Amino acid sequence: MKCGSCARMVAGSMPFLAGLLVLGGVAGCGDFWQAPSTTTSTSCTTNCTTATSGNYYILNSSSSGSSQIIGESIVSGKLNGLSGSPYAVPSTPYAMAIDPTGSFLYVSTLNGIYLYTIDASTGALTENTTAVYPNDIQAAALVVDPTGSWLLDASDSGNLFAIPLLTSGSSAGQLDTSRLINSQPPSLALGSTTVQRGGIAISPSGLLVSVALGSTGTETFPFASGNKTPIGNPLTLNKPYNSAGASVAVAFDPQSRYLYVGETAAFPTSSTGTGALRAFSIASGSPVEFTYSAPYSSGTGSGPHAILPISTGDYVYVANWNGTSTGNITGFQVVTSGTSPSLSVQNSPATAGSEPAGLAEDSSKSFLLGVNANGGPYLDTFTFDSTTAGLLDVQLTGDTGATPVAIVAAPL
Repeated sequence: MKCGSCARMVAGSMPFLAGLLVLGGVAGCGDFWQAPSTTTSTSCTTNCTTATSGNYYILNSSSSGSSQIIGESIVSGKLNGLSGSPYAVPSTPYAMAIDPTGSFLYVSTLNGIYLYTIDASTGALTENTTAVYPNDIQAAALVVDPTGSWLLDASDSGNLFAIPLLTSGSSAGQLDTSRLINSQPPSLALGSTTVQRGGIAISPSGLLVSVALGSTGTETFPFASGNKTPIGNPLTLNKPYNSAGASVAVAFDPQSRYLYVGETAAFPTSSTGTGALRAFSIASGSPVEFTYSAPYSSGTGSGPHAILPISTGDYVYVANWNGTSTGNITGFQVVTSGTSPSLSVQNSPATAGSEPAGLAEDSSKSFLLGVNANGGPYLDTFTFDSTTAGLLDVQLTGDTGATPVAIVAAPL
């Protein structure tokens, strides 16, 4: 039975505690809605593909009883549900992250952070019934470091936690009790700020961690995975471009060259798009903003809530919220020639559903995937146009149940 109406996420920057009021106390319900094993869409009319993707996972967080994880892939151009999908979650979830080997999925919930083991053959998930870290019930954003030995948790408690993980043996992926959890001392705490959903990123080099902190801005920390206390003193706090704006998304370039930040209200007088994409060079170790008179308009809409630099590093895509109407995905070419790097906006943004909340590139590098919190559709899939570089071609759409808040794909 398909779920009924879903709780509508607030457009723009949604405070985590407000999300608790909307979503709190609703347990996951693995049998309330069962995803179809295959879904056929008629949305693709030109440049349709018969390609097959890697596996990907969608996190639903809803007050309608459909909080769960949906596992899918695209097989010969059709959506395909993974074995056992949807997967139940212990309680209302907020964020998820996948480890670099594609073996483990971590989900933060009202009951703490849980581990799911990913079957190497089928992609199916098996939940570890004991929480990896039960002490944080406010883990708003998660990411695993490139070594797979630390789970980073940006919490609305005001702390950035580095949770040690086992990397070998039968207990791989679980908490490494021989090492201490590294929590920032008070002098380094994130403070009384609102961490954004999905608002954490670590550079592929593993040397920098950035957190989107809403109206406070974007804070960047050095990271050393080999240290007992890997989180260093903050390097920078980049305040929003406009004092009324908020940092809502962060992402690093695949070659660890750049940091990208999505901000709201950067252009308050604009009649089309008030959101912005800011770009910083991190070659010096500390983010230095690209040289421009103003940040790049992220596209039509107010909230650039998801940023995806694709694996080549040649393009970066931004998903823009636009209230309750249709969202969009705007592409930028990364230009490295000349005296300094820059971005060149693509003229044909892709149409997304209402309130896009997450982007991912599948492991085959064939598909760009997006989820939309308010539907219309809940899932968008695109391929990269073979003729016009950077252009996205619409492929399949899908129904995830209700209120998808995140998507992750098997590693490239």
